[in-house]
Amino acid sequence: MTTTGATRGYRASQKLLHWMTVLAVSAQLAVGYNLDLDDGCDPTGEDRSGGDTTDAEEDRLDRLEDLCEASAADYDLLGGSFDLAELHLALGLTVLALGVVRPLWRKVAGLPPWSEHLSEGQRRLVHWTERALMVLLVVVPLSGLVLVVTGDDAWLPLHIGAHVAFFVALAAHLSTNLRPVILRRML
Repeated sequence: MTTTGATRGYRASQKLLHWMTVLAVSAQLAVGYNLDLDDGCDPTGEDRSGGDTTDAEEDRLDRLEDLCEASAADYDLLGGSFDLAELHLALGLTVLALGVVRPLWRKVAGLPPWSEHLSEGQRRLVHWTERALMVLLVVVPLSGLVLVVTGDDAWLPLHIGAHVAFFVALAAHLSTNLRPVILRRML
């Protein structure tokens, strides 16, 4: 890490980018995991399908579900109101943009000196977890974008694996940075 910048903490621009990233990633994860909970395409009465409905009723329910799934797969970010899938995509693009801008801005703005409250081992941990998080801020949304554009589920293991790596790096990051004396530098 470089030692340029303010001696007491990060610059206002770096703090803004950091907290914008925290908010965008939090919203992205909340929306993304709600997509997994329910695709919203099960029509009323779907729970009765099988032996409890007529063939005509079953066909009607299947058509309703197919129409819903077809429209959910059709991302139209500029066409009006967002559904959850479109919001997830828009947030992913935001996270991707922040993931590209943040390391570039760090090179321009520099970093403050290390906190005297971090041991040498903690400094190494912070250094590597920040690098991992910066890379994953690009890999996670980019792999999701590739999933959407190609429609190829072969990219799903990369997307899920990147999520797992992100949470591991985030846990390590939080383990060193959630102490008030360290957190103050980013507030």
